[in-house]
Amino acid sequence: MRRLLPALLFLAASTGFSKEIYFPIAGSVSNLGVFKTDVRIFNPSNTTDITVQAFLLPVGNHDNSAAAAHNVTVPKRQMLVLNDVVTQFGGTDLAAIRLTSTDDFVATERVYVQQSATSSCNIAGTLGQDVPAIDATTTANKQGVLLQLRTTTAFRTNIGAVNPGTVAANVTFKLYDKNNALVSTGTAITMPPKGVIAPTNMTSGFFFSPGSADLSDAWVGYTSDQPVITYASVVDNATLDPTFIAMAADSGSSTTSTPSTHTFSVTTRSFAIDISPDPAGVVKSGDTVVLNIIGRDTTHGLEFDTPAGQQIFNVASIAPGQSIQKTFVATSEGTYNYFCTRPTCGGGHGSMFGQMVVGQPSDTTRPGY
Repeated sequence: MRRLLPALLFLAASTGFSKEIYFPIAGSVSNLGVFKTDVRIFNPSNTTDITVQAFLLPVGNHDNSAAAAHNVTVPKRQMLVLNDVVTQFGGTDLAAIRLTSTDDFVATERVYVQQSATSSCNIAGTLGQDVPAIDATTTANKQGVLLQLRTTTAFRTNIGAVNPGTVAANVTFKLYDKNNALVSTGTAITMPPKGVIAPTNMTSGFFFSPGSADLSDAWVGYTSDQPVITYASVVDNATLDPTFIAMAADSGSSTTSTPSTHTFSVTTRSFAIDISPDPAGVVKSGDTVVLNIIGRDTTHGLEFDTPAGQQIFNVASIAPGQSIQKTFVATSEGTYNYFCTRPTCGGGHGSMFGQMVVGQPSDTTRPGY
């Protein structure tokens, strides 16, 4: 027993308390209307001053694992005030903040814009939002959801993410509309260790291309091979009032499958467009479609459109015997329309159209010519 006691004491000492939290967005940016970030750190100890290590993780989805540590001391039973914290750590742009300590601590953050007085309002003030401290060990997840998102003429939604791990994470986001229909699957994103994705507009950035989908009450789900932190900020376009949307864990079974590549032969002839093999039920959202196109008998054209009516490609001329290859990614579920674009191909031109359904069909009509 005497021999075991020193070993047990060493084990207890080597497995001491450790805390690691993240603020997924912070910044000090003058071109955003003097966008700033204030942080408060509280030491709950009655007896001991503590040291907290702060790491500034710049946006850009870079490897930030070598970020320098900034040590701050918090006296016992006191709150440390860190106004415009990003500049205090040498930053001049958007970033995430990582805080670690071998002692317990509490931290809060507020991001805000300093507004100037206007002709309609003679009082200057601030407009911003609280950002919760996110515990990487309990909150980062391989599967999560962001709810209550809105993109309309009145609102816009930004999405951001942080990889708190020491290895790269491969993340795929999916966007669902007001009726819970899958609208768009984003391109798989590789996030390096401690990588940070800046808050990016949900519909005009690299996340999604939703077309005309109803996003007045939308949600986003994600899957990853490593635990990550995601969040959203919904901004009122009229008042600029932002609402922070924290990630919630998704306990359901993942329906994400590895994207596949499907190759089809496409023949344009008078007066039909033939695709072989039959694509019905074959292509899923996120899959790559390869079309080997060959012309017969006379010159035709070929256009492919997304379920939202956006053009994927338009081959203006396919001569008899000519071979052309086109490749695209089916980024959303729905009905993809394809049709001949040369009305001079003959009297049966109006019958040269077809549809490729990916996942669930959408309500689309035959395209015009």
